[in-house]
Amino acid sequence: MNVFSSIRARFTGWYLAVLTVLLIAMSIGTYVVLRNTLNANLDTVLTRRADELLRQPDFVLQLLDDRFQPPLGEVIGLFVPSDEGWEAIGLRLPDESIAEATIEAAAMGTPSHVTIDAEDEPPVRYFLIRYLPHVAPPDGLPDPRLPTPPGQAKVSEPTVLGLDRAILVVGRPADVVISALSALRNTLLLAVPLTLFLSAGGGLFLIRRALRPVDTMIATTRTIEETDLSRRISVQSHDELGRLSQTLNSMLNRLEEAFARQRQFTDDASHELRTPLSVIEAEATLALRRDRTAEEYRETLATIAEESVSMHRLINQLLTLARSDATDQESLETEDFDLGAIIIDVAAALRPLAQERSIALSTETSPLHVMGDPIRVRRLIVNLMDNAIRYTEPSGSVTATLVKEGGLAVFRVKDTGIGIAPEHLDTVFERFARADSSRHRGSEANGSGLGLAICRQIVQLHGGTIEVESTPGQGSIFTVRLRLTAN
Repeated sequence: MNVFSSIRARFTGWYLAVLTVLLIAMSIGTYVVLRNTLNANLDTVLTRRADELLRQPDFVLQLLDDRFQPPLGEVIGLFVPSDEGWEAIGLRLPDESIAEATIEAAAMGTPSHVTIDAEDEPPVRYFLIRYLPHVAPPDGLPDPRLPTPPGQAKVSEPTVLGLDRAILVVGRPADVVISALSALRNTLLLAVPLTLFLSAGGGLFLIRRALRPVDTMIATTRTIEETDLSRRISVQSHDELGRLSQTLNSMLNRLEEAFARQRQFTDDASHELRTPLSVIEAEATLALRRDRTAEEYRETLATIAEESVSMHRLINQLLTLARSDATDQESLETEDFDLGAIIIDVAAALRPLAQERSIALSTETSPLHVMGDPIRVRRLIVNLMDNAIRYTEPSGSVTATLVKEGGLAVFRVKDTGIGIAPEHLDTVFERFARADSSRHRGSEANGSGLGLAICRQIVQLHGGTIEVESTPGQGSIFTVRLRLTAN
């Protein structure tokens, strides 16, 4: 198995990748900030030291007389112009190492900092600034800060000393900066891999603990089979995994109910088909035992034909339910049609059946348009009106009405039939449901118990509702509500 097929491995890998990028970015940022801070501090020290030297009145004379002794490790000197360029005055001044452009820039009044790497010695950080002292020159020299006497040109100390273009150079070794940066670099090179190693171990431990409920769910679901859907996943938390467990349990509940309905449906269908098949088998067997008259054969064939029609109707209803189960509202092919016209058409087709039973069939409709499958809606109307006729006593009445209530088309079928007992109203729309024996007045009214289940499915496919009101001995009212077509 591929190692990255595991969520633990992928999560740990992504976690370490992100952490590595963050640690490297943080290390580089820390290194750069510390380097800039240390260099800025060293530059500040050099600037202050240069300012201090510019305030000393005898600094230049001591430097020219070779009497100035800088502190250990410090480099002090001057650059003065000469015929060959710039001449270095002072101790340990690597004049050949500083670019002439940097010196010229300082001579033009632009102080600058520069680092020079010397062989076998630590780098030195230099500060170059034009020599313009802040204090009075030594005794005997004109003070450039005092007012110039009338008729006399203003004289500065550098001019008096011949240093009017001199450049003061102050330098200190940068070994402290280099040592600090080296120590930081070594620390980061050790700390980053160690942090990643410890983070990988800690991450695996935490991921294993976090995904432990998933292992429990996997183990539980593996024990669930089609023949036993009663097991459930234990919900031990209220986080995302807890909600996932609740969702899976809800799905298992629905699956268990669906399988239970399927088994019940299969058992009921087998039971319903067993009766006509038994009748056909019995009639055929009896007819074949001895010779019979033509009339007896006709009676036997009539019985077989009647039972065949019953089986054919049951099979068609089963197919209708199966197709409805596989259809949802999104896949339903719909069109705009006049519901009132279909009701009138169905009533005209069923009126001969009502007249045969001496039942008054009437309609009260108006043109109302709905969006749906007209073939399925016609089957809905046929089933409701046919049921009303079959379960109504002779001289009774069946009335079909269609009215508009708000944005709904309300279709009602009212009969004066035998009614339905209150304890059976909740199950009257279930598949193979039978209200009670009083509803079965012989083969004519005997049905498969699927008609109202088909009605409910058709209504649900169209996003409507169906309900029943009934009083035993007085009749029933079936009400269907469908949404009107939006204008």
